[in-house]
Amino acid sequence: MFLNPRPRRRARGLAACFAACLAGLAVYSRSNPSASVAPKEQTPPLAPVSAPQTAAFVPTTQLPNDLMTQRPTDPSVTAVSAIVIDAVSGQVLYAKNADQPRPMASTTKIMTGLLFCENVPDDAIITASKKASETRESSLHLKYKEKVSAHDLLRGIMLRSANDGCVAAAEHIAGTEAKFAAMMNARAKEIGATQTRFVNPHGLNHKEHYTTAHDLALIARVAMQNPRFEEVVRTRNYTISRSSGSKDISLRNHSRFLTKFPGADGIKTGWTIPAGKCYVGSATYGGWRLITVVLKSKDYISDTQALMKFGYDNFKPYVVARPGDPAGECSVQAGECTQVAAVVKRRVQVVASKDAPPQIESRIVLPPANAPVQIGQTVGTFEAVVNGRVVCSSPVIANEFAPASSSFAGTVTQGGSGRFWLLTGVLASGVVSLRYRKRFRTAALVKSLRRRRSRLAPRL
Repeated sequence: MFLNPRPRRRARGLAACFAACLAGLAVYSRSNPSASVAPKEQTPPLAPVSAPQTAAFVPTTQLPNDLMTQRPTDPSVTAVSAIVIDAVSGQVLYAKNADQPRPMASTTKIMTGLLFCENVPDDAIITASKKASETRESSLHLKYKEKVSAHDLLRGIMLRSANDGCVAAAEHIAGTEAKFAAMMNARAKEIGATQTRFVNPHGLNHKEHYTTAHDLALIARVAMQNPRFEEVVRTRNYTISRSSGSKDISLRNHSRFLTKFPGADGIKTGWTIPAGKCYVGSATYGGWRLITVVLKSKDYISDTQALMKFGYDNFKPYVVARPGDPAGECSVQAGECTQVAAVVKRRVQVVASKDAPPQIESRIVLPPANAPVQIGQTVGTFEAVVNGRVVCSSPVIANEFAPASSSFAGTVTQGGSGRFWLLTGVLASGVVSLRYRKRFRTAALVKSLRRRRSRLAPRL
């Protein structure tokens, strides 16, 4: 009597498949680094600011008490809302009703100009629509179908505060004013201006069009990081070209603050009856830039001067890191090399009272990066910390190229791509074994029966 070998062989096949999967998972677990790399820390020496600033990302909070020994006397300003911030760290040095929503008038054009610089090249040609040519108030008096270069239109928007130029720019970028306003609101959220709402590109009165002094300072801070925007707003006079043959080609900057304060370099005036006199100012003195905002002011020049003087008289910036400073080595997974050099991307500084330097800790966070790693790729963060709170930070970028490993063994031991191919191989083996196990089992049974028949033949 012959025993049926199928159940026993099936059990052995399943056991073998299960063992292979377990072995693959064991190798996978050994190739998966469970412990994260601890952040690398280094504390560069503090240095007074000396070089022109390069903006970095930072918090939007009031200057903390731990950064000043005593509160200086507040500046005297007539504006309903006012603020002064450090252009690099974003630290608030002084604020008055800075989070109170208010109409912003033509300071709206700071966002319009920023989006224009980010989306339209200087040599582009913009054609004025009928709607643009009919836009009222301050304007370039554009004619229907008149063509203007992007270079000249940007100066018309920021120097003359041309409302018709804003409409032409919005339609060129987004197709309609409404779609452009949606872009403005999205960009404001990216910047952190969460209490701002735009409904048009020029700032003419609308009950749903508003901002705060704090939000407007944040928008201006980002705009001044754009070299093209920065160059335009400090220009005092400019002559443009007109395809229509119009003689209206001379532009004069509306900002009188540019001639009233040492180092003044922007940014934008604004006025409507509901908004009052508004101004967003910028000045760079001794290599240190401050940004101010006054809304509904009786005298925007005096108010801006008072805010600037308050900042420069009572505070001092301390540079923690400059662009290109070494930031350690970033470990690389699944690469030809195991680590790459990293550097600080933007300037990091902390502003504090002149009375006493702050105790600043620099912290570098460099998680492992998966190959390939490109030069300039963000791989971590450099943070300036005071009393456990991040005051200013900058991205850390790779300063070397790390190609992906071409060796399977290397990828298995170093990271994600190796583990992927390992699991793929294990699963493929399992599928193949399940697909062909019946054929293998049948061939083995036939061979066994032939052996038994050959042994029994002599006896029979």
